[in-house]
Amino acid sequence: MTRRRVVDTSETAEDVYETFMDRGHERHTEMPFNWPTQLQEVGIGLAQMYRSNKWKRKRTDWEDYKHVAEGEQVVMVEPGFIRDQAGKRVKTHGPMVKLQSPMPSHFAQLAPFLGIQLQLYGTDGKVHGDEDIYQVDVAHAYWGGARFPDNDEAFLFVFTKREGVHMLVTGAKLDIEKDGIVG
Repeated sequence: MTRRRVVDTSETAEDVYETFMDRGHERHTEMPFNWPTQLQEVGIGLAQMYRSNKWKRKRTDWEDYKHVAEGEQVVMVEPGFIRDQAGKRVKTHGPMVKLQSPMPSHFAQLAPFLGIQLQLYGTDGKVHGDEDIYQVDVAHAYWGGARFPDNDEAFLFVFTKREGVHMLVTGAKLDIEKDGIVG
């Protein structure tokens, strides 16, 4: 297994969390798992769904949010990760992408993951109208947010505490603000 170079990003992760939650206290997490060495680019992100208690006086009050993508978002996943309702693997098309070093050592755990809506690439590597639109749900998963150390661009990822990173979402307009996920 190749060990990926990670860069200390604890301050950046604190900023991401404080901005997203619109609160002044620190909460970030050091990566308890390794970044995958590569993921498959499978399509474009249409919407991210999550549950949050940001802006709530009572921390036990949770609200569901759906952010509809405002710009193009690229979705990369572990090969074989996307499954249909019966649990059968969905055949995906797209190139394998090596995650380049450096990667962040810290991230902001943003919110419980309710799902992502995405449009998968066809066999020609393009999206086609309203074909191949999927909603992916993962039990016990969370949205993580971070910034790439080399260019400060925000990205999202889906992880489970037991298994690590399953999916990564990037986009030129994608960002993490006090209004939540934007772009």
